[in-house]
This record gives sequence, C-alpha cells and structure tokens, in this order.
Amino acid sequence: MSKHHILYSADACPYAHRARIAIKASGADYEIVEIDLRNKPEWYAPNVNPASKVPALWYDAPKDADPSKPPKGAVIIPESGVIVDFLASIYPDIQFEDPVKRAKAALMALAFESNINKAWFQYSVLSDGGSSKELDDFLNGVRNFQPAIPEGYLESPEYGVADILIAPFLTRIFKFSKHEAYPWTNENSGKAVLEALAGPEFEKFRAYHDKLARWTVVSETINWDNMIANNRKQMGEFKAKMNK
Repeated sequence: MSKHHILYSADACPYAHRARIAIKASGADYEIVEIDLRNKPEWYAPNVNPASKVPALWYDAPKDADPSKPPKGAVIIPESGVIVDFLASIYPDIQFEDPVKRAKAALMALAFESNINKAWFQYSVLSDGGSSKELDDFLNGVRNFQPAIPEGYLESPEYGVADILIAPFLTRIFKFSKHEAYPWTNENSGKAVLEALAGPEFEKFRAYHDKLARWTVVSETINWDNMIANNRKQMGEFKAKMNK
C-alpha cells in the first residue's frame, strides 16, 4: 500500500511551491493543508513546525489523520530543500538517473540561488522599483547564472530536483513582471525587466524559463490568477513590515 503524506503549504510562498511541485511530480498519495501566512492557526507552530514556516511534510500520515494533531513520533520534515531531496530519495523518478547530470544540475541550482534570488528580491520588493542600479545588479546576476546551465540541458525533455528548486522563483520573475505584480511605485518596473531580458544576451535565461513554464506540474500547482491579484498587496504589506 502506498504511503499517504500531508503537505502543509501556502499558495503565496515560492518555497512551499517547491514542495508542491515535487510531491505532484512524484505521483505520491498526498493531501495539502493550506496555511494562511497572515493568520496562522494556533496549532501550527506547537504541533507541526516550531519555526512556524511552510512548507512542512508529514510523512506516512494515516489517511484519516487530523492534520492539526500529529501524534508524538510523527515524521514531520520542514524546509523546502530538505523536503524536495527527501521526496527524491523515496520517489527517484523526480531526479535524474545520471549522477553527472545530477551534479551539474545541482551546481546550476546553487548558481541561481547565489546570483538571482537576492538581486531579484532587492529589485522587486525592497526597492521602489525602476532603479537602474538594482536592475543592473539583477541583470548581472543573470549574466553570471547563464553559464551554469549545462550544455544540452535546455533541449532535454527531462526535469529534476534542480528544476523543482528553481521553477517557483524563475516563473514568478516573468509572470509577475508581465503583470506588474509587485509594490513598485514605478508602474513600468516589470516592463523594464522584460525589455532588458528580451535581447539575445539573455536567450538562455528566457529559454530556461520557457522550459520550466511548459512543465505541467508547475502550472498545476499554482493559481496564477489568484497570485497575480494578491501578490502586490501581500508584498507591499511585507515591505511595510520590513521598513518599520
């Protein structure tokens, strides 16, 4: 009998999206418990994740389990990267079989994390948008990231753990820029990003985004209409809290 899992998630969180992609791609039997990040249930931190963050995975939960009351000894795994690696260890179809390809893809994921995420967060959330310096910093990050995409990777129909780790962030960059879905005072800040990325210099970056956007488990695990409608407000609230 296949094991049943409970995934504690939040639609708005890209880290939780990683776990949703992984568990969907694995073919596992699971249910999702949505956690409202602005009004977390009282039981979540004491009973599930003391850090009070999503995602968290209750491994091998009874099908009739109360998600708010995991028993003592229940295996609950926090942190998106750990969850994705754990799922790949028990559902190996979500990872590349070739160890060399796995290693190169893992290096690509590290390059994305170090070159893209911080620069994009600075431009999209922490700044007012429209800053040429912050946009240049992001574009320099893209330049540094592109060489980490392995040769032949974009043409391959396969997807693996590295793609799961990157997809929520890369797809949001393009989707939210298109719809100006960040708390930018300059309403053309997203347009400026897409125009800058449209040139031949960033062809590999765009092609990698397109590959991830075509992966059905990515689109099946996020409600883009809802995210676009709510992200600007949510990120604005987050920014205001950061600036207090």
